[in-house]
Amino acid sequence: MTQRNHRVGRRNRGERAACRATSGFTLIELLVVVAIIALLVAVLLPTLRSSRIKARIVIAHSDLRQICIALDAYAMDNHDQVPVTRRACGTEINYQLPVELSNQFYLPRSESRIPQAEFLDVFDPRDPEDPDDPQRTYKYRRPGALWQNGQFFDFPDPADFWRPRAEIWVPDDFPRCTDPEGEFYYERTDEPPCPVVYAVWSIGPDPESPKFPRHQGTGAVDTARFPLPRQLWLQDSGDTGLITHFRSRQGHTHTSP
Repeated sequence: MTQRNHRVGRRNRGERAACRATSGFTLIELLVVVAIIALLVAVLLPTLRSSRIKARIVIAHSDLRQICIALDAYAMDNHDQVPVTRRACGTEINYQLPVELSNQFYLPRSESRIPQAEFLDVFDPRDPEDPDDPQRTYKYRRPGALWQNGQFFDFPDPADFWRPRAEIWVPDDFPRCTDPEGEFYYERTDEPPCPVVYAVWSIGPDPESPKFPRHQGTGAVDTARFPLPRQLWLQDSGDTGLITHFRSRQGHTHTSP
């Protein structure tokens, strides 16, 4: 009886030891699991980032298409005229979406102090909840009359060349826009008609893209030739550059990839 109890006791102790041995991870097993998780994160993060950028590119194209529809509707209701370009010297607030589109209810009105329609660029890196941070909408420009620093200028006579006027740079092979040669159009009375009615664009994934020209001395991005040259455009989800839509004088809407 004593030997039997002894054998039963040894069996129970063995079972308890086995349970303790299989009840948790060893250090090596835990390190292997951590290494596998780290490997999966390293593999998946670039894919997730690429997917996020692709989604934003699709959204930007959709937003720009809606803006073009709003501009075309505005032109239909205003004798085939689209809103003028807006600039503010010495600030980042340039080429904002025309406030006329919100005044006539084609787009919502921005709640900021800036006179512009409310359509923030999906690639804007700044905080839209910060009231002291100028909100960056999608951009818009057309040649001709100009609102600059709150003052309206419309002097198409070439004798008034010294007065402010909105311009747009158009490549010579428009609408392919691959030619590095081109010219600025101001819609003055002595010029041929500009082949572009208007252009709208998103700054793209990187506001400081190496594709963008720079001002000598300051190194700031030079937007003078935005947004028609193809070499400035974003080509795929791994690229940087502008996402652009523009309307030709023939009534066709062209887009970047």
